[in-house]
Amino acid sequence: MTPARLLDASAVSDDWRLIRLQWHDPLPGPGQWLWMDIDGRRLCLPFRDGDSGEGWIAGVIPSALLPGNPGPGHAVSLSALQGEPLFAPDGQGLIILGQDLGIGPAMALAERCPESTRLVVLGGQHGVPARLVPSRFYIPALVDCAIAGVGTLESLAVPSRIALTDERPGVYEGSPVDLLGRYLSDLSADQRQALTVVAIVPWGSLHGRQAGLAASIGALQLVELPSP
Repeated sequence: MTPARLLDASAVSDDWRLIRLQWHDPLPGPGQWLWMDIDGRRLCLPFRDGDSGEGWIAGVIPSALLPGNPGPGHAVSLSALQGEPLFAPDGQGLIILGQDLGIGPAMALAERCPESTRLVVLGGQHGVPARLVPSRFYIPALVDCAIAGVGTLESLAVPSRIALTDERPGVYEGSPVDLLGRYLSDLSADQRQALTVVAIVPWGSLHGRQAGLAASIGALQLVELPSP
């Protein structure tokens, strides 16, 4: 572990924090992460954004997982970079699933390849670190249970839907994996085989479902992040 200090720990939507750190190596990509030790707690910090010119990277973490109220200058220790960067497949059949700590990298991947992304499904038990809006994209399979999307993705013409454990207007009450299943079940076998699903989820979230999901679609890329 390498000693470091926070550049920032800004509050973002839904009581999440944007954790920004100095970084002078080549930028990571969505799907990569590092361990961050802070005040005796070890947390997984997935890559969300960065700037090689200014020399920083950032990730988002629910405030509930952070000890205390850290701010700029707070001492932390960082591991070496973990995981491999994700790359979007050719074509327009990309489905991105981001649950809990996987939400940040899922949004980062969608922002980098909006033309390829057919749908982004986000959520979990900690809310979503983004502004939710009524989506302008009509998705027949989900119209009865989820109509809210992420404002920044809407501006990029990327359809998105939200699934949370608590009840909110326009949001599916349940898991993102279940919401994805509802969407896929409305497609024909040929339509599903044209899809690539990238799932960035806490470890074990697809337990018992991974094989069935992989068999029903063209390809599955799975990134499992350490659970808090």
